[in-house]
Amino acid sequence: PGDADVKPELIATLHGISKIINRTPGTKIRVEGHTDNTPIHTTKYPSNWELSASRALNVVKFLAETGGIDPSTLSAVGYGEFRPLVPNSTKENRQVNRRIEIYVDYNQIPAEEKK
Repeated sequence: PGDADVKPELIATLHGISKIINRTPGTKIRVEGHTDNTPIHTTKYPSNWELSASRALNVVKFLAETGGIDPSTLSAVGYGEFRPLVPNSTKENRQVNRRIEIYVDYNQIPAEEKK
C-alpha cells in the first residue's frame, strides 16, 4: 500500500510480456493503475489518483526502457480506487484492488499490406 515501484518478483513476468508484445508489430499497449479505497495524502502522492497513475507509469517506463517496447505504442492510465475488482471490506480484498492491468490491442495488418 502507498507504493508504486515495480516489485522485483514481477520483473520476469514483465520481461515475458515484453517478448510477446515485441513479436507482433503494430500493437498498442495501455497500462491501467488501481488502488484500494484507503485514503492517501503524502507529498509524493496527494491522492489515490496520483498513486494509481504512478503505478501505471512505472510499468510503462519499464516496458519501454527495459522491455524494448516502442514508447509511442504505450499509454498509462490511473483510476484510483474507482474500479475495484472486489469490495474493499478486508485486508485481502484491498490487496487485490492494488494492481496494474495491461491491455494489448493487436491491430491486424490488412492482407494487401503484408505483400
